[in-house]
Amino acid sequence: MTEPRRVAVSNPRTHRARRGPVGTGWSIARDLDEQTELGAVYARALIRAQLRSALLTAGVVLAAIIGLPLLLILVPALARARVHGVPLAWPLLVLCVQPVWITLAVRQLWRAERTEREFARFVDHQ
Repeated sequence: MTEPRRVAVSNPRTHRARRGPVGTGWSIARDLDEQTELGAVYARALIRAQLRSALLTAGVVLAAIIGLPLLLILVPALARARVHGVPLAWPLLVLCVQPVWITLAVRQLWRAERTEREFARFVDHQ
C-alpha cells in the first residue's frame, strides 16, 4: 500500500502562503493581470481600503458642512451677528469651513496615493 500524499495546510497570513507555491511562478501581479479569483480578492481589498478612507473623509466634510448651519440655528445670536457689516456666517465659512474642507481633500489624496503605493509594493514583492 502506498501512503497518501501529504498536503501542507497553512494560515493564509503566513509568508509561505502569500508567496504561493514554490517554483510555480505564481505572483499576485499575474493573478491581477489574468483576473483570477485570487486577483479579484486582492483588488476588492484595495477598493475596500480606498472606500473606507473616502467615507471617513466624506463624513468629516459632511459634519463640517452641516455643523455651521446647525450652529447658526441653535445659537440665533451668531446668525444675527455681523463683522464689519458682513454676516458672521460668511467669515466662518471662509476662515473655518473652507480651510478644513481643503485640508481634508489634500489629506484624502495623500492617503489614497499611500494606499496604492503600499499595494503596488506588496504586489511587486511577491
